[in-house]
Amino acid sequence: MERYIVRFIKPVSLAVITFFSVYFLTGSSFIGLAVSSIPLLLGWLGIMEMFAYGMAATVFIFAVIWAVVPVGMKSFVGTQATAFAEELRREADKGMNPQDANKTVKDGDKSMAVR
Repeated sequence: MERYIVRFIKPVSLAVITFFSVYFLTGSSFIGLAVSSIPLLLGWLGIMEMFAYGMAATVFIFAVIWAVVPVGMKSFVGTQATAFAEELRREADKGMNPQDANKTVKDGDKSMAVR
């Protein structure tokens, strides 16, 4: 009987730790629920438990590290992440629009593509 209680409580506690860690990092309860379901389901099924424990521990450690990072560093990281996302969005838009993509292709590159 105690074995069944442990098999139920351990995955639930890992899921709770993972949920609050991911919620602290992202601020999204949906992402927290989605990510925390991984160790919960793997623990209940009894497969890849070491992966589930490692994932929960890694997310928890990142949340603890992020909690002790100074506010100035957090704003710097946020600014850099926003700039990186904008750059990726511009590159994706350029790749989606054939007119913009053709303007960036040089004549020498066109001949190489034809061969």
